Amino acid sequence: MTQEELSRELASKKKAFKNESRIEECFHHKKDECNGLIKQAHSIQRNGRLSILESDVNGNMCVYTFTSHKSTKERWLDDLVPIGKKEASTFFGFCDYHDTNLFSPIENFQFDKSLKHLFLHSYRSYAHSYHRKHEEYKIYNNPESEFVKSLPKDWVEILKMGVEMGVKDLKFYKHQLDAALENEQYDFFKYLVYEKEGLYPFAVSSQISPTVSYKNKPMNNHLKPNEPYSQPILTFLPDRTTTFVILAIFPNDKNGEILLDELKELNAVELEKVITSLIIANCENTFFSPKVWNKLNQNQKRIFLDEYAINTETEKYKNVFFKSRINFFSDFFEINNL
Repeated sequence: MTQEELSRELASKKKAFKNESRIEECFHHKKDECNGLIKQAHSIQRNGRLSILESDVNGNMCVYTFTSHKSTKERWLDDLVPIGKKEASTFFGFCDYHDTNLFSPIENFQFDKSLKHLFLHSYRSYAHSYHRKHEEYKIYNNPESEFVKSLPKDWVEILKMGVEMGVKDLKFYKHQLDAALENEQYDFFKYLVYEKEGLYPFAVSSQISPTVSYKNKPMNNHLKPNEPYSQPILTFLPDRTTTFVILAIFPNDKNGEILLDELKELNAVELEKVITSLIIANCENTFFSPKVWNKLNQNQKRIFLDEYAINTETEKYKNVFFKSRINFFSDFFEINNL
């Protein structure tokens, strides 16, 4: 197969997955309130955070993400392909009414570190991951799917088992989240909030399920369906003069609390490196400025890509916490230096 044929095949598979997995459903628990169309909602603020990140690439304003990439016969992740902010971080997960009204405090007002703002950002990050996992569940349970037919049968069974486990645990936590929203219980999560002056042009909105904590204590065993997942939520928010990270832990998530307590012991630089490592190893819904990518030399780009690939293609870090060689909060990435 030539490189051109490989590229066409991969593009065809991506298109099939996107079309066949698509679900349009409002995440909000009050379905009787739903009004208007299910929107292509952004889990990261389009006209705020993503506008900060976008930059010119060949005459178009774009951002980069790990999931938009080129592949070769030698490398699954060979290079990144820019996308417009219109399609970045989107999912059909909220009706017009709930998307507009529920998130107004964080869409239309400056982030103020209040419990309400922390909750809403974490709620939306979780909604995105919940929606994506249910789309995966839909496609892997559809034997007529062209995408599924293109995969080896043993792969499909393994992927299907993992997705079913994830959906089960996501539903369990969603019931708790719905009740907290209903009662305006904004202190529902246990939070770690990290703030640093300066604009670091990355944005993340994701539920994560690391296999081990920073000190290598077991957190999630994806092969044991009877053990509930630990599901921390990580949100990375670039602002004009300050950058924030929110790590939210569900109540009674003992493994999540262990991770939280370990991170609270770290100094600023150590914490920054751990946040970066968690993002690269766990967060698909990650976006960054072309200015970041353009500043990296070829060796640095390869490190960046290989770190993400090794965490998605292998189980090398199944029992050991992945430690990145990169720090998203380094002076190298600060927007004034780009």
